[in-house]
Amino acid sequence: MDVGLVLMSYHGSWDDAAYAEEHGFAGVGFVDSPLIAGDPFVAMALTAERTSTLRIGTMLAVPSNRIAPTCAAAVATVNRLAPGRAFLALGTGNTGRAVLGLKALPVGRFEEYVSSCRALLDGKETSNREGDTTRFIRMRHTPEDRYIDRDGIPIYIAADGPRARRVAWELGSGWIMSLQGCNAMMNAPEVLGKSLAAGRKATAELGRDPDDFYTMCALGLCVLEQGESATSARVLERVGPFAMLPFHAYADNPAIGEHLPAPIRDRLELYERKVLARLDVPRDRLYQETHRGHLSHLLPGEEEVLTEEIIRMTTLTGTANEIADVLRGLEAAGLRNVTLHPPAHLVREAVREYAEKIAPLLGTGSPS
Repeated sequence: MDVGLVLMSYHGSWDDAAYAEEHGFAGVGFVDSPLIAGDPFVAMALTAERTSTLRIGTMLAVPSNRIAPTCAAAVATVNRLAPGRAFLALGTGNTGRAVLGLKALPVGRFEEYVSSCRALLDGKETSNREGDTTRFIRMRHTPEDRYIDRDGIPIYIAADGPRARRVAWELGSGWIMSLQGCNAMMNAPEVLGKSLAAGRKATAELGRDPDDFYTMCALGLCVLEQGESATSARVLERVGPFAMLPFHAYADNPAIGEHLPAPIRDRLELYERKVLARLDVPRDRLYQETHRGHLSHLLPGEEEVLTEEIIRMTTLTGTANEIADVLRGLEAAGLRNVTLHPPAHLVREAVREYAEKIAPLLGTGSPS
């Protein structure tokens, strides 16, 4: 099973990506949230120049942030710098749109965008709509081009809901899953295994080879030290931002509160008092502040909201052996890539931790 990173396109993220390559990591994806992170394609280009084997892509590009021709040309430009190593991972836009005060894209619009990107990268014609005007377009670059290389660029689709999963199975080269619906340290292999089995069946029914379909899962991970609590300051700094994601989703849409798992639902009132009530913006502009620490740091008061149970159910936090057991189960269920989300200032520490404590237990050593 491959291991990768999600990074926030910060200054120096390209050097951290190269460091991960040196320690056996297979890929890196850059976040597409323009109000809280740098531009992903700039970071991808600089990463391409500093690496030789690392696969480089978006994680995740949001369709509403750029039109399909722009997105296709951008990823093909990176592939020109690193032939055969670029990938395009797309999502309907959770945080990437939430920071704009918007909901995720409708699946129909998302499907149209995925289809357009795929057609353009395959050298085919597609439609481009602007307002009431629709025109048919295609990339006019020659195969031996100075500008781009669109050959062999896979498109991976992030999807949890049934309609979005169908888009992944029909149009994608792979599927990116979250731990939604799982208790990470207890039943992740079982829950994700059922989804993976359904995906293999669906791709086969569509006449595609399930073995060619790349399956990925993005998560937070922290190896506990001897006797360490899952809510120690070190652990909260490492995986607390990832564990807060369902609370941020609640802040964007309180109606989902009743559908969240009980351990999270029981802390919503505390989250309201300790975090949301203290933010210096009107309630209708909470989105300007709620996501400011996305995959980066905890906002004031968030450390009081998280419990050991929440940390262990939303992230892979446990002993090295416990985490390795979960990863073995995920691989046996058909997962081909696990992608880690460390905060920017802890990326190298997280890379070393995985390479030195987890990889040997899985039979994959670090080259460093």
